[in-house]
Amino acid sequence: MAVAATAAFGAASTAAQAETVLRMAKTSIPRILDPHFTTSFTERDFGYLIYDTLFAVDHTFTVKPQMVESWTVSDDRLSYTFKLRDGLTFHNGAPVRSADCIASIQRWAQRDGMGQKLAGLTKEWTAVDDRTFKLTLSRPYGFVLETLGKVGASVPFIMPESVAKTPITETIKDYTGSGPFVFDQSAGTSGVKLVFRRFDKYVPRSEPADWATGGKVAKVDKVEWIEFRDPMTAVNALTNREIDFIHELPHDLAPLLESDRKVKVMVYNELGQLGFIRFNSLFPPFNDVNARRAVLLAVNQKDFLQGLVGNEKYYSVCRSIYSCGSPYETDAGVPAVDLAKAKQALKASSYDGSPIVQFAATNSATIGPLSEVLTRVLKDVGFNVKVEAMDFQTFTRKRLSQSPPADGGWNIALSTWTGPDVVDPVVNVSLGGAGLKAQWGWPSLPEIDALRDRFASTADPAERKTIAAEIQKLNYEQAIYIPTGTFKALAAYADNVKGIEPAPALMLWGISKN
Repeated sequence: MAVAATAAFGAASTAAQAETVLRMAKTSIPRILDPHFTTSFTERDFGYLIYDTLFAVDHTFTVKPQMVESWTVSDDRLSYTFKLRDGLTFHNGAPVRSADCIASIQRWAQRDGMGQKLAGLTKEWTAVDDRTFKLTLSRPYGFVLETLGKVGASVPFIMPESVAKTPITETIKDYTGSGPFVFDQSAGTSGVKLVFRRFDKYVPRSEPADWATGGKVAKVDKVEWIEFRDPMTAVNALTNREIDFIHELPHDLAPLLESDRKVKVMVYNELGQLGFIRFNSLFPPFNDVNARRAVLLAVNQKDFLQGLVGNEKYYSVCRSIYSCGSPYETDAGVPAVDLAKAKQALKASSYDGSPIVQFAATNSATIGPLSEVLTRVLKDVGFNVKVEAMDFQTFTRKRLSQSPPADGGWNIALSTWTGPDVVDPVVNVSLGGAGLKAQWGWPSLPEIDALRDRFASTADPAERKTIAAEIQKLNYEQAIYIPTGTFKALAAYADNVKGIEPAPALMLWGISKN
């Protein structure tokens, strides 16, 4: 990778030196490039650079308008009318229209859990004129604006209508957005570097930027994402000023940079990231709840957190399926860790000793180490494990496969969410029980979706907390998915880079470089 990385940033020309360029190390460069298609964080971060959203949330989770100038809600709460800000323009010069927004939301909603909930209650979307459009519901729904302003993967980014008409089963090929940066396909290097240039016609909001809300002011001319599969190579590049920013700094390498006076190490996401184990419910053995519970009862979060982070100041045991510190954090239904009971559950299952396929993304700074701990846990319980190692981008694509494990599919895998992705039962798409329409893993559990609908339909905070606790109990009874603890993600940057603020995703507006 050292050779490829050097080629990627290379010797700059005189013209290039006149530009302000922010060079970033990424552990993996996205290859799908369709943030509607996948929940991958790299595609989400790609989307935030080049697209915009109708609404967004700030650091207090307050929903604020972004592309929308104003909106009204009918007295019966069944009709929402939105008006776009003036001057919104796509990178190809075309104005952003109501039809673009409607087509984008409809496409995104086919894959995203929150989007599916909204789509199930939607009677119609109507374009009133080019800047005004209307949503009509079949019954009131308390999460309309929260859905349109979702901050975590997948995000309801707005694309041109012609692009948004791409079937959700296919990935887009046109990356025209209306966000603060333009994706320059011709300037990158396949598999090594992506290049983004400032969009001079972007009109930011007047309010200060706060997470994905407010004025997204691009203060550098160009952003380069450079793939470094070896984190130590990225650390050396940062200390040598060959790059400016490492977005995902492994915790064990932080001490090397903390002693460098010209480098700053920060907690990039204060709400943390959360590992989670996902079962493929379509095939044996994990279509059997006893097999899933065998894994659940053996998961000691501290083992996973020590294997990934090591330093206790950067992690916390949190067995709530909602972000710890959020209003819905609860210990309802949480079982004790008991390896003996885990082995009993496996014996009570239909597992016949055949190899189970575990997908693992080895070049991910988080998923790789967590997956190694999961392999040990599975073997301790008594599973015969076949680990299929792959790079992260292959992992995000292959985990969507519904083929049998013997034909390229999988049985179990581990990934991560950020704190905002799991703050409540609606946004937490891992809780979806809609079978083939659910998140990868495809559990079929109509009763949990009914509870999520009840949660979204009530405005009573106390009732919402009660329902959230019921959902967690059901999750643990059925072992839909297993959280492996919360850890704080680190970043590092050169001291001549200013304006980097903690955020739940990579948000590069407001950053300057001396």
